[in-house]
Amino acid sequence: MDLVTSPWESAARVDHIGELASKGDLAELSRALLLAKDSWHEGFGVTTVLRGLPEADRIALARSFAEHAVTTATTPADSGVGNRGLVLLAAVSRGIADADWCQAWEALLMEMADQCWSCGVSDELWTCSQALLDAGRHVPEPVVALLRRSALEHAWPTQCVTPVLDRLRHPVLNPGEPWADALLTDLPSLGEPWSDVIGHALLAPVARPTRAWDRTALALIAPIGTEEIRRTVTPWLDLAAGGGGRWDGGYDPYNVPALAGLIWLLSLLPPHPASIRTLGAWSNGHPCER
Repeated sequence: MDLVTSPWESAARVDHIGELASKGDLAELSRALLLAKDSWHEGFGVTTVLRGLPEADRIALARSFAEHAVTTATTPADSGVGNRGLVLLAAVSRGIADADWCQAWEALLMEMADQCWSCGVSDELWTCSQALLDAGRHVPEPVVALLRRSALEHAWPTQCVTPVLDRLRHPVLNPGEPWADALLTDLPSLGEPWSDVIGHALLAPVARPTRAWDRTALALIAPIGTEEIRRTVTPWLDLAAGGGGRWDGGYDPYNVPALAGLIWLLSLLPPHPASIRTLGAWSNGHPCER
């Protein structure tokens, strides 16, 4: 069966690495991976080959990759490929990762999250994130946001993103937007029903919700009460009306359904001057268009 590859990954490269792996020549395989002519990291196809190797082979390769990562980390001239060993280490680390590797992957991922809104060709984002999860570590929240946006905005293979995203349940929204940060700060003190309310808001379609969505929303907010819903949701939406987290004020695509859901939720409540003012701020456009 053909391997799933990253869209920009050379099939010939995947075949070559697969052939070396099947021969069991780990020294040659290590050289081919560490001394690649291209500056970018290996794609999902090659990573899949490495993850499928027997543990003894992965341990042997890990020694080579770890040594390369340590050596090049202190060589500024090699900064373009300095973390190649570190990322390859993530690809073979299942069941054998140690704390130092995890800290290095976290640092690499946080640097990416600081520099990028989303990533369309950076396979190391997924390789290192999966390695952290496999090692029982938490992926930092800014990295979770980067992963979610990258999956929504770029053509990553489903087989690449699913093993990571399906294991990232928190935070419920991506941090980094004033309204979402306020919601995430308030949520722990609001009580259990609110988690279900926000979860349902995330399921709202960008267009007008269905009657079934409305019915479920009304059932979820009933135990909380109309006034508490209004007092809590209105400040979030007022903050959101000022713009999102992109440099141009655009909204995080992962958060947009929740934002739309909260707007529809407020519209289901009995009329109130505060609600009318808040909803009026959105009357000239939908959150996904702002």
